[in-house]
Amino acid sequence: MSTESESPREKTWSRRKLIAAMGTTAAGLMLGGGLKSAAAAPVSPPGQPSFGNAPGWVNVKDYGAKGNGFAHENDASAIRAAMEVAGRGRFGGTVYFPAGTYMIDSSLVLLSKVRLVGDGIGASTIKSIRSGIPLLLGNQVKMATIEHLSLEGHGLVPGGELVERGVDLKDCEQVVVRNCSFYWIVNGIGVRTSRGVTIEHCSFDTMVPVEAASQGYGIFLEGGERHIVANNRFTQLDKPCIYITAGSSYSSIVNNVASSCKASLITVSSPIQPCSRLRIEGNQVTAAGLSKGDTSCRQGIVLRGYCTDNVIAGNMVARAAEAGIALEGDAAAKTERPTGNLITGNQIVDCPAGVTLVNSDANTVTGNDVRRAKTGISLSVLGEKDGSFCLDNVVTGNALFRCSEAGIRIASKRCQSTGVFGNGGSGNGEAVADSGQDTVRSGF
Repeated sequence: MSTESESPREKTWSRRKLIAAMGTTAAGLMLGGGLKSAAAAPVSPPGQPSFGNAPGWVNVKDYGAKGNGFAHENDASAIRAAMEVAGRGRFGGTVYFPAGTYMIDSSLVLLSKVRLVGDGIGASTIKSIRSGIPLLLGNQVKMATIEHLSLEGHGLVPGGELVERGVDLKDCEQVVVRNCSFYWIVNGIGVRTSRGVTIEHCSFDTMVPVEAASQGYGIFLEGGERHIVANNRFTQLDKPCIYITAGSSYSSIVNNVASSCKASLITVSSPIQPCSRLRIEGNQVTAAGLSKGDTSCRQGIVLRGYCTDNVIAGNMVARAAEAGIALEGDAAAKTERPTGNLITGNQIVDCPAGVTLVNSDANTVTGNDVRRAKTGISLSVLGEKDGSFCLDNVVTGNALFRCSEAGIRIASKRCQSTGVFGNGGSGNGEAVADSGQDTVRSGF
């Protein structure tokens, strides 16, 4: 058993490198004060007899929708008629879905400035009776809102290209999806090359598992920027709950919760365009309700590939199968790799590894609390290609307790110029297991 302080090694670390690393931290903290969650707009009391006849409100039942949940009573055309009426006004309108289950066999096309409102999750449901369609489809739509609705898929995966989504948005701006549920559907919400989309207070339960690369997620963000994904809950998903790719940037992913999922809560993966300036904060992977020996997910939060200048702060991950937070670079990529990210203030318990950096450069890991792991913080490389190195990372001010193998492990001589200082803790197998090159250390 090692003591928790060691003599400094007679190495020096250039002032330029130290300033650059701490500059990353400062920039990340400044970023943390960026985007705020959109405030929920007040909703008129649902279920009133005159609700659909209020000024600017259109009741789908006034246009022939039944909402009886019978497959032979297709409500799609009636709902579309109501939406077209609401969309005629200069300032748009609201389409109201009284309590009921509305069966559709084709997509409902969203309109700018039109709001779809139900009586609440589990009360007003839109359900597909045909596989492979988006239930709600938006293309170049602005200022639309979807709230207080449940969306349920067909439950069967068609052959060929899969497109079933609860909400499918492309090239849209300022669309809000709020207080909705998604159940037994191939994809919950897909957002492509859009700006300012808000997804909040929604639940995603039991997505249909598929192998296709862009399918099977709760929320899929492809490109675009200025999104807010906040206060959503995910249960029993096989693939990542939130998947961010293709350079999607300048967005906030905050206060989301996952339980009993198989992959990750959040995966950011972008091989060509950088995903940058994301604020991933206050999210939680919970072990509540798990049986002994079960795990909550494979990894809590993952940054894979070209991910730069992101902040991962104040998240909690319990009982992941592999790692709480993982940064993973491609061994064949010298520059398109996790770089300049800040990992701070996270709490990770009962995971084999707390924070792992693989083929990653100039990241700062500071102020995290890792308990009951094999390795608290690990730096390593994968492969022996041009990108198989880990450079200029800083590990400082972390609290590491009962890490059975090592509080901090630097696993390879290809991990170079790592700064390790000011960490603390107790009950670790080793304080620092260092096989790196040019490591700069001061104490633990």
